[in-house]
Amino acid sequence: MRLRTQLVVAFTGLLLVVIAMVGTIVVQSSRTVLTNQVDEMLGGILSRTGPDGPPRPEPADRIDDPSQQPVAFVAMGPDGTILIANPSGFVDAPDPIPDIAALTEVVAAGEIVTVEAIDGSIRYRAFYEIKPDGVIEAWASPLTEADAAVNQVLRTLLLAGAGVAIIGATITWWTVRRGLRPVDEMVDTATAIAAGDLSRRVPEAPPTTELGQLSLALNEMLGQIENAFAHEAEAQERLKTFVADASHELRTPIAAIQGYAELYRKGALDDEEKLDNAMHRVSNDAARMRRLVADLLLLAKLDRAEPVERRTVSIALLIQDCVTDSAAIEPDRAITVEGNGDLRVLADDHQLNQVIGNLLANARMHTPPGVPVLIRSYAEGDQAIIEVVDDGPGLPDGDEKRIFDRFYRVDPSRGRKSGGSGLGLAIVAAIVADHGGSVEAANEPGHGARFTVRLPLVSA
Repeated sequence: MRLRTQLVVAFTGLLLVVIAMVGTIVVQSSRTVLTNQVDEMLGGILSRTGPDGPPRPEPADRIDDPSQQPVAFVAMGPDGTILIANPSGFVDAPDPIPDIAALTEVVAAGEIVTVEAIDGSIRYRAFYEIKPDGVIEAWASPLTEADAAVNQVLRTLLLAGAGVAIIGATITWWTVRRGLRPVDEMVDTATAIAAGDLSRRVPEAPPTTELGQLSLALNEMLGQIENAFAHEAEAQERLKTFVADASHELRTPIAAIQGYAELYRKGALDDEEKLDNAMHRVSNDAARMRRLVADLLLLAKLDRAEPVERRTVSIALLIQDCVTDSAAIEPDRAITVEGNGDLRVLADDHQLNQVIGNLLANARMHTPPGVPVLIRSYAEGDQAIIEVVDDGPGLPDGDEKRIFDRFYRVDPSRGRKSGGSGLGLAIVAAIVADHGGSVEAANEPGHGARFTVRLPLVSA
């Protein structure tokens, strides 16, 4: 059974119970009021009768009046013989007399109770008295009008209750259907999403209602799910590209090593000069593969977010170490250091050293020999800023974001010639992100490329 059907049935059932309870109370109250009116009239008669009361009426005492007689009088002898029977009702249509014998069996004299007529067709409120001579005299007022009034009230209540129940069920069905329309729309949305349409959203209901709050929560969840699937698809695509690029990068040195080995096996390296040259090339390719594998292992470690030991590190000392290493590699390149010497960050000093070293290596690789490089550091709010600026040709338009992708090269042919793997800046981005920072690339006006690293400062 559907939810809206259950709600309509439950509310209609509750409405019927309430109508039945109210109807019962109204009917019983009406019956009690009408019966009390009859009892008041009989009580007045009872107060004037008794053993010492007026003599019982004779049949001749009955007035031949076509008007209705409100009270019946019956006198019954000690042997059960009806001595007098003055029925209530009209003269030409008298009521059947009350069953006096049954009355005397259920109550004592002087008590007003309900008793049926001798033929059971109507009911009376009656009482009786016993005279000194043993004659039983009973007075009874018919409940015909009271029963008819109560029955009319009951019929009215039944008709009104049925109408109220039908109207209530209709209004309930319409209200529930209108109120649960967002639920139907949620079901349609969920069905569409299950079929693969992750862009569908639940129609928003007023936020002050429960369904409105549910729709907001569901839409937020659906947005997160869509983003998660998009990120997963993007990650899968990046993984495919990464594997293809890594295979391509490894294939070249492996093919070269295999080629020289094949030349040696065939005796083509028959003099010492050729053999030395081949071994030198094999050594360079092996070193290139070693660097590539080391970079891949580092990226995999960063992707897994493995915990590393971090301590407070001085940025000035790291910059000085990296500048010294770079000067040893290329002594003719001028490197200028500017900035605040008191900046400290919480970091893995080896990884942060690799960040600065890779940025300097990128400047050496993509600028002409001897082009100066500037490194400056300063604080900006709660962040430490490290900038590496060169005076080279700068970055081509559109490469500012892609430059941090793995195996991406601004100049592929030059990168391979210089031994680069295309992973240096990707490692920089991964390490900085792992330390809670960010890195960006842009062109410095009046200079070349500028790489900016932002890291959280350690408060003094």
